[in-house]
Amino acid sequence: MKSLFLIAATACCPLTLTASEMTRVDGLQSPVALAGPLVQAAEKSVAPVKAASAVAFSRMSIDQVQARLLQWLAQAKTDEATATKVTALWADKAAVQALPAEDVLDLLMESFAIADESVQALMEACRTSGVHEPMNFEGVRSDSFFREQVQLYHARWFTQHRFFDEAMVLLESLNPETSVDPASLFFYRAVCRLRLLKPAEAGDDLALLLNNTLDVPARFRTVAELMKEESGVTAEGLPQVARLMSDVQRRLDLGKSDTPVQKREDEVIAALDKLLEDMEKEKQQQQQSGQGGGGQQNQPGEQGQAQSTIKGATGDGNADRKDLTENGSWGMLDKQAETQAKELIRQQFPPNFLDAISRYTRKIAEQKK
Repeated sequence: MKSLFLIAATACCPLTLTASEMTRVDGLQSPVALAGPLVQAAEKSVAPVKAASAVAFSRMSIDQVQARLLQWLAQAKTDEATATKVTALWADKAAVQALPAEDVLDLLMESFAIADESVQALMEACRTSGVHEPMNFEGVRSDSFFREQVQLYHARWFTQHRFFDEAMVLLESLNPETSVDPASLFFYRAVCRLRLLKPAEAGDDLALLLNNTLDVPARFRTVAELMKEESGVTAEGLPQVARLMSDVQRRLDLGKSDTPVQKREDEVIAALDKLLEDMEKEKQQQQQSGQGGGGQQNQPGEQGQAQSTIKGATGDGNADRKDLTENGSWGMLDKQAETQAKELIRQQFPPNFLDAISRYTRKIAEQKK
């Protein structure tokens, strides 16, 4: 056990400490006794180093992770038996060094769980999809290193299970410079922002992940490239309706019907209103172009606007706006145009989108009775 505790005092960043500045702690068996010199040495060993050029985010070294873990154990006044269990997890240094950053985060959480029952309860909830009570970050849990790693772990679970709002609450304030796994921080935050219809902010995280982060897992990079393309798609028309309805469906699948869901539903209705209005305007313009356009290009025998009007009428060729019928027909669209629009939606979006639009139009028709 003593060998691991010595890491906190002797393991240091070569850019911040010299050999003469290293403090050796001998003959100390208790984390409580280590509190003074251990905390001081650990603080020195993990001092952040500012890059002179463009920022490049890298995973925290194993020595730094161990030093910060020991610092927290000392602050928590962990007993010797508990500390022995923690050190056993890190005993095979070669194996630990070979772990990807995500697995190091898991190992760190297991270490916290041995010393803190609340972390153990959180990990059990994540493994069983149980109730996730909010973590109380008071007392020794207010330590920034402890809090940020626990929040990243919890946010990862939330994101993987589509609880994007809850994940963003945890991810929003995390600092990649002090994260055990900055690649996961950027990746999961980008996923949440993209699914919460914030493509510009998601694009910022994706740029940092792809251009400014080292040790990015291949699967993260592949998915991030796809998300980058999606974040650049214009959020108008059917694509915007699709995104809004997908978010509503996700929330309903998770058993939510609160204010955010109702707000999204209102946004869907507004987007559908605009979509139908644009389709009607386009239909009107096509009718006007066919009736009154062409000017001198009209060939003999073609019907112009004047020929298309009823004798004695003074109409200007503009069609009247048609209300939705009682059966929920799509406004100004004739049967052929309505069929084409429905076919387009069937091809590009899930079946529930067309059903939702049909329910919407029937609802509006009933309101007009």
